[in-house]
Amino acid sequence: MDAVVFTKDAREYELLSGILARELPGTRVSRGKTDGHYHLEHRYGIAVIGLEGAQGMELVRAYRERFDDTLVIWITEDPYFAGMAIRTHIFDFIVRPFEAERFGESVRNLGAGKIDAWQAASVKGEAAADGAVRKHKSESEEHYETY
Repeated sequence: MDAVVFTKDAREYELLSGILARELPGTRVSRGKTDGHYHLEHRYGIAVIGLEGAQGMELVRAYRERFDDTLVIWITEDPYFAGMAIRTHIFDFIVRPFEAERFGESVRNLGAGKIDAWQAASVKGEAAADGAVRKHKSESEEHYETY
């Protein structure tokens, strides 16, 4: 399996990549570029996104929309992004500061296949942003919902 870790902190990258390698033997871990552009050229089985604010949110959205079968773990200081994390069906949402054991637990669950259906669900074609309007058709009518 391939994994990618997006973080601006070299020590955090070493910590996270070490846990991934230890808990999921044989996993190849790469460091994602964090230069303000999306680098989505390669499909990974796991994407760990340790970026803050809008940059983290946008990368999570872009990754889930492009590679809907990639399991995403999002690490951020802002707990208010939890709703966004749920709507994009990510595997786990971890708020900083976090213990290495908390990340390790998430990776062990992932390796054991403890993945709920909603976490693996596709978000392709769905607008994941707050305030997005989605068109739904039922047998009798069309309606719009604001999220």
